[in-house]
Amino acid sequence: MAEIFWHNLRIEEVAGVLKTDIKEGLSEKEVEIRQRESGPNKLPEEKPLSKLRIFLEQFRSPLIYILVIAGIITLILRDFTDAIVIFGAVFLNTIFGFFQENKTSKILAELKKVVKVKTYVIREGNEKEVEQEDLVPGDIFLLYPGNKIPADGRLIEAHNLKINEASLTGEWIPAEKKIEILLEETIL
Repeated sequence: MAEIFWHNLRIEEVAGVLKTDIKEGLSEKEVEIRQRESGPNKLPEEKPLSKLRIFLEQFRSPLIYILVIAGIITLILRDFTDAIVIFGAVFLNTIFGFFQENKTSKILAELKKVVKVKTYVIREGNEKEVEQEDLVPGDIFLLYPGNKIPADGRLIEAHNLKINEASLTGEWIPAEKKIEILLEETIL
């Protein structure tokens, strides 16, 4: 299928391509079909790091490099007491870092299981709250102040809409969004 430049299509054209009704949204039957076709609306999960990888990652710090070099130099100079102290500091830093990072990744994994992001959609002409991962292509989702944008989408209607894109671009000033068609060569 050819690449579609959604930002270059009129709203009616987008609705036509996605076979959705702008006012009524999708039917529950159509949502089920699309969920089977496209799967859940979620990013692929990264494979968690193994314990060995977490341990080895502790050695990727410039401070550790400096300490190891200093330890090697003190061994060459036969200053064994300082070498033991330096390598002891490297060992303790590595052990503490490993346990802290391992615990943090377990907590984050559990949090991802518990926290379910909800969003509002129009389905069968009614506003309905659904989990973000239950969105399908063609869903009409609603944005309210403070909401996170749950999926890629094309604006249908907007009044003085400004979006905080800091997590995407690093720019902390909210970007103004409009429903007008953008030129095909517009950099997004």
